Amino acid sequence: MFLVVCPGILSAKEASDDPHNLFSKGNAFYERKEYEKALEEYTKILNSDIESGPLYYDIGNAFFKMGKIGYAILAYKKAQKLITGDRDLKSNLAYAQSLTEDSALRLPPQNSLIWLIRLPFGDFNLNTVASILLASYLTLIILMVFGIMNPVFKTRASFPFYLALLLFLMTLANFSTRYYTEEALTHGITVVKESECKYEPIDKSTTYYTLKEGQEVLVLATRNGWRRVKRLDGKLAWVKKEAIEEI
Repeated sequence: MFLVVCPGILSAKEASDDPHNLFSKGNAFYERKEYEKALEEYTKILNSDIESGPLYYDIGNAFFKMGKIGYAILAYKKAQKLITGDRDLKSNLAYAQSLTEDSALRLPPQNSLIWLIRLPFGDFNLNTVASILLASYLTLIILMVFGIMNPVFKTRASFPFYLALLLFLMTLANFSTRYYTEEALTHGITVVKESECKYEPIDKSTTYYTLKEGQEVLVLATRNGWRRVKRLDGKLAWVKKEAIEEI
């Protein structure tokens, strides 16, 4: 996003609240290793309803430098939704996850069919996949219309038509599976050092297991200061709301 600013138009207050200025100030604090002040500037940008992959990436780096691994992973995960193919982001996220106390607990092996469906679109975010889906759908419609209007064109365009149909079906399958896992399901990250997970949403309930900082869960429900969560190995429990931040 680029903003054109005319000299003298913005007041000093407006200029100080400009996202570009806030981002630059945050980066300057980060370079001076003043990570809390950097986060304050980055947070001001988020509070103005502006989100971006690089912003979340820098937020993650600042939290990581402060030793807050859970919040760092949370920010990296949010950045990953917007810049899925960034190598530095992947590397930092993987390293942060390797430092968690329960780093051995990961998602179960992916179904072979799901893996095959996602393979061609591995580095694309959901919005990009949606754009490809729309483009392939429109291509199919155009080819069908021209085929109906011109039988000769229909014969010659049979190969492009089936190619577009294949692309449409592959993209539709990819979008459907990813939309379910990334948007329909609510993922969360443990942001405290550890938190006891209970069988029931009351303090006196028996502890089922303990979540460690940085551990990912599915958030199934939230009520009365508790979250119903599902660990990656399928175990269900209740945990204090403040222990889990939604991605």
